[in-house]
Amino acid sequence: MPTLNRSVLSALALLFATTTLSLLAEPEGNPKTDNKSSNVVSNDSYRGLSGEELWSNNCMRCHNIRPPTMYSDAQWDVVVHHMRLRANVTGQEQRAIVEFLKSAK
Repeated sequence: MPTLNRSVLSALALLFATTTLSLLAEPEGNPKTDNKSSNVVSNDSYRGLSGEELWSNNCMRCHNIRPPTMYSDAQWDVVVHHMRLRANVTGQEQRAIVEFLKSAK
C-alpha cells in the first residue's frame, strides 16, 4: 500500500508541475499578449473617423440604431456623455458623435 501511495503522489506532483509550467509559459501567438489578434476594439482605431463612423462603430455595437431626431440636442449631450463613460470613448470622439447627431436632424 505505501508503494501505491507514493506512486499516486508522484503522479499528482508530476501532473501539478506540468500544469503549472504550461500555465506559466506563454505560447507564441497567444491572444492575451498579441494585440494584433485581439478582438477587443481599442479607441486608437477610431482616430480620424467622422462622427457618423464613430457613432456607428461605438453605439451600434450594443444598441439598435436610433434616429438623430429621437432626442433633442440637449438630450443627446447627456446621452452621449453618459455612454462615453460606459463605452470608453474619448472626449474628442464624444464631441464628434454629438456634432454628427445634432447636424443630422
